[in-house]
Amino acid sequence: MSIIYIFSGLGVDKRVFDYINFFDLNVVFIDWIDPLKKETFESYAQRISKDFEKDSILIGLSFGGMLAVEVSKIIPIKKVILLASAKNKNELPKWFLIAGKLKLNRIIPSSLLKSTNFITNWLFGAKTSAESYY
Repeated sequence: MSIIYIFSGLGVDKRVFDYINFFDLNVVFIDWIDPLKKETFESYAQRISKDFEKDSILIGLSFGGMLAVEVSKIIPIKKVILLASAKNKNELPKWFLIAGKLKLNRIIPSSLLKSTNFITNWLFGAKTSAESYY
């Protein structure tokens, strides 16, 4: 049976999958690792996937989906499943790219993005309390 590696999005962890029953599938949740200074996305994907088995299945949520696509370029993968994700930066909304160029991630406190509030609800499209749980 193939291993299923799951990449959560930035600012969330494996709890986002709490309500999904994977039954007896061999699921491994991948924790984000700290990037090295000036590390490329390709190099980061190489490091995070160094112990992955070939012919696995990758599931990526949001930015984790982009990482799953990058890992699939390194290791022979059976299938990549993207959830609320773009395949590459060209598919991202323009305001994401602008926010990145302006380095807004350094201005907005990460604690604000790690808790449920009106900004995270708007950013992630949560409209009900169940959707904004994490």
